Amino acid sequence: MKANWSVVIVHEDVPTREEAVKFSDNLVRRFWAHYEFDFGWWPLGDLENETKSAEAAAKAVKADLLVFALNPEGRTPETLFGWVEDWIHARGDREGAVVGLLDPAAAPSGTTTERYLYLRSLAHRAGMDYLIQCPENMTQPIPDSLDSYAERARQRTTVLDEIMRRPAAPMLPPMKHRIFR
Repeated sequence: MKANWSVVIVHEDVPTREEAVKFSDNLVRRFWAHYEFDFGWWPLGDLENETKSAEAAAKAVKADLLVFALNPEGRTPETLFGWVEDWIHARGDREGAVVGLLDPAAAPSGTTTERYLYLRSLAHRAGMDYLIQCPENMTQPIPDSLDSYAERARQRTTVLDEIMRRPAAPMLPPMKHRIFR
């Protein structure tokens, strides 16, 4: 059975959406043998609509990948900041990655812009990885993470079944303290 990965994509305009489509196609092509993908697409302007913004925030709380396809230059709309604040604390310690799809840091110059510095700080605040391209591999949850503990707690193994079927040991009366000489 394939694992399911939730991907939220926020894009700014038609050209950035086209870049996000290329990214998502590459993601599916690379990992389709092992993962199912649930994509959610939101134009940046939709985050101004209360209903659409709330829907996108609910998806972002559970997303494995948050992809931002934004033009590197320009003023970041206040609605983006507000939308991030709507979901960032609700994620808790959930693992995932923020993808700064058009981050100029990927270019040979290695410099970035304020918009993408904000996305890097967002990833840091959320305890998520920050990527600037399609990942080489998709890792499973870290073995000692809250996600992995929760997953293991939902599993019922043969060892657990055996323990659950075993009759309870009789309670012994407490021993009195004796001094041995």
